[in-house]
Amino acid sequence: MTAPRWTTTEADLDVTEPYDVRWMEWFLSGHAVPGMETTVDGTYRRSLRLLHGPAVVSCRFDRPRGRTVLRVAVRTADDRNVPEALDRVRLLYGTDVDSAEADAVLAADPALAPSVEQAPGIRVPGSVDPAETLLRTMIGQQISLGAAATHTARLVAALGDPVGDDDGVSEHGIVRLFPTPAVVADAGASVLTGPTRRITAIAETARRLADGDVELHRGRPAPEQEADLLALRGVGPWTARYVSMRVQGDPDVLLDTDLVVRQGAALLNVDLRDSGRWSPWRSSASMHLWRVALLDRGTYPSAAAG
Repeated sequence: MTAPRWTTTEADLDVTEPYDVRWMEWFLSGHAVPGMETTVDGTYRRSLRLLHGPAVVSCRFDRPRGRTVLRVAVRTADDRNVPEALDRVRLLYGTDVDSAEADAVLAADPALAPSVEQAPGIRVPGSVDPAETLLRTMIGQQISLGAAATHTARLVAALGDPVGDDDGVSEHGIVRLFPTPAVVADAGASVLTGPTRRITAIAETARRLADGDVELHRGRPAPEQEADLLALRGVGPWTARYVSMRVQGDPDVLLDTDLVVRQGAALLNVDLRDSGRWSPWRSSASMHLWRVALLDRGTYPSAAAG
């Protein structure tokens, strides 16, 4: 039987202004997992596991007629995947988020005002797959971005299903999907390396996800979801908050235990115990503090770098 031919559908997604393109491009590039994600010449590509089979999306920003748009190409063997793929891209990029109010609140704080002026419209990256976001976050706990990408890439290479495209995708390095929770639960411990406690926690969480004991989706109240996450072995407050911020789109998460956020706060002489003035936009404040610290480290591109 002949496999279905893959086709490409292109769409332009409008982006609410202001939008800090540089931040999103840096985040996606910095967290990209070889084998399932790449960023080349400003185009971000990744595989998606969708209801009607796999797809690969390619995304890049453009500014026709002075407005920001996200140009997206969806490659799949089943056109029914296209609307779902575009919806997931919207969530990942936060294209529909109205950041003007957040900017106004944060700019009223003299400590954050310079960062807001330099990076208006900074967004919290969303999630294309809640289970993937949780498992990748657990894999990346207490290790560098590079190490997290290496560990995750090993998992993807060993356990991820092939994308199955007929042409055009493998040349960009997108060859596999992130493995399902059931597969990670069954075989993840044989692939992942590191402390036994962490590997066991990841496998147990994957099993809970596969069995439906842990429910992750955007419609759940963030406090309810965080309580469920904190009941899992190996999931602490930082992980629960980070996942709520990305999966739920919770705008008021302060990552006050995050090392980089704390470094950013120290550089601005900000007391994280007194963050009420940023509410309900503390997730955006967390992004600004991250950015400030990364700029100080020299690991984030300045505006002059384009």
